[in-house]
Amino acid sequence: MMRALMHARPPDRFDPWKFAVNGGTLAGEWSVATLARFAELLHEPVGSVRWRLAGERDADGRKLVHVWLDAEPRLSCQRCLGPVTLAVQVDALLAPIAAESQAPQLPAQYEPLLAGDEGVSIAELLEDELILALPLVAMHEDERECAAGGYALPPTAGPAPVADGKPNPFAALSSLLKNPKDA
Repeated sequence: MMRALMHARPPDRFDPWKFAVNGGTLAGEWSVATLARFAELLHEPVGSVRWRLAGERDADGRKLVHVWLDAEPRLSCQRCLGPVTLAVQVDALLAPIAAESQAPQLPAQYEPLLAGDEGVSIAELLEDELILALPLVAMHEDERECAAGGYALPPTAGPAPVADGKPNPFAALSSLLKNPKDA
């Protein structure tokens, strides 16, 4: 039987084992600015994060917390350093564990959710999942978007320009390279 936990404001913490046993659900939409660790990684902490948690059990009776997140954070483009908005979606199955030593025993499709006696902070859980979902290097898909913000596009292929007619100081090193015919 699925029982929805209805809260005007979700609790700060929840017990993931009881949540899974009861088939609980929690959902909300929070401002990005309220998630401090996540917000500090962004170009600007604007927008919102839509989220949903559902308690479940798998075929083996393992207790799970299903996490869905949807956000469009404004990150810093690593090419032009301007703002770039990227879609971030998370769909993860978390298995609560009491100790890190239990993590290797979980099936590969489940992420461990370390939970103590005090339960799990919803905000910290959401932040962790959002941070893990961010790209390593955020960039505009089309570098012309960077150029529109003043970024100088790299020149197309061709030899490096000679500055003021001076020869390249490393040109003499080319004579030190072995000729394949001499080997």
